Amino acid sequence: MTSHKANLASASLAANHVFNQIELSQHGISTVVMTTLDGQEMAIYDPGRKFSAIRLSAMTSSLVAIARSVGREVNFDGCDRLMLETPAGKIIFRPVGSPYPYLLCVVVNRDAILGHTIWMVDKIVSNFIQKITLDQ
Repeated sequence: MTSHKANLASASLAANHVFNQIELSQHGISTVVMTTLDGQEMAIYDPGRKFSAIRLSAMTSSLVAIARSVGREVNFDGCDRLMLETPAGKIIFRPVGSPYPYLLCVVVNRDAILGHTIWMVDKIVSNFIQKITLDQ
């Protein structure tokens, strides 16, 4: 097994552990996908089996790349978070951050409170970083 595949497998296990540890549905979160920067699915929480992790991963990668390009155009560095709001709910896209080249896509229902949701997204990321760091 190559180092990249070993790292990806370790990251996938860490992400699934975090998804199972946090009571996501109690916070209005219906789906969470963690993906690589190039859109390869690593882990998914989707108990309703509503969505395609492969497609969400690819779109997450593309949208974050576009957001970073727009940011560079106006002299902003990086992309901390991207949010899509609709009448049915919100989708939050968030890079995990250096040195972890992963992205998170979180789908929440319309009743979710935005501030709490952003806090939960950040908690998922911090728990993931803590778990993957402990496992190395």
